[in-house]
Amino acid sequence: MTKSETMQTTSPFGFQMFTHEQVKEINKKVKEHIVHEQDPAHAANHATKTGEFSNVPCRPLMNLIHPWLYQCQLTNRNVFGFDVYWDFHLEGLNYNVYKMNDEYTWHIDATKEQKLDMKLTCLLNLSEEPYEGGEFCIINSNENVKFTSGMGLIFNPLIAHKVTPVTKGERITLTYWASGPLWR
Repeated sequence: MTKSETMQTTSPFGFQMFTHEQVKEINKKVKEHIVHEQDPAHAANHATKTGEFSNVPCRPLMNLIHPWLYQCQLTNRNVFGFDVYWDFHLEGLNYNVYKMNDEYTWHIDATKEQKLDMKLTCLLNLSEEPYEGGEFCIINSNENVKFTSGMGLIFNPLIAHKVTPVTKGERITLTYWASGPLWR
């Protein structure tokens, strides 16, 4: 695959990262370090976003989530090849809880208001119990993206995607947006 083919890929890259017990431990640590909750009304690109969304600093979680962030770096190196800063000690994460009927309609993660260019969206599924609905979908893709507890997912933030309404249970994710210098 050439560099230009890699940049245009619409398929997310998934990988199993953590056990059920590790997921519970990460959730516990995240809840201890929530900085503030976000208003879902400020969803990207006028998308509908319902659920509970919080900011969490990356640094206090590093011992627990390092394997996931390392896998994101490795996937970038081997698949995307984007110029990313990876400044974990300076950055934050989003903690997303989708309950019954919560969803996030079609959107892209990158916006014009950013001072840096967002290069990758990195998701980690932290759901402690099975849920129904809450599927992760990529536009123009016929394949269903399997995204289960303890699994990481990495994809290009310029590709439209959504989370379908949760119909049973609770879908919990952690998001890291890898940014870098402006695209050239």
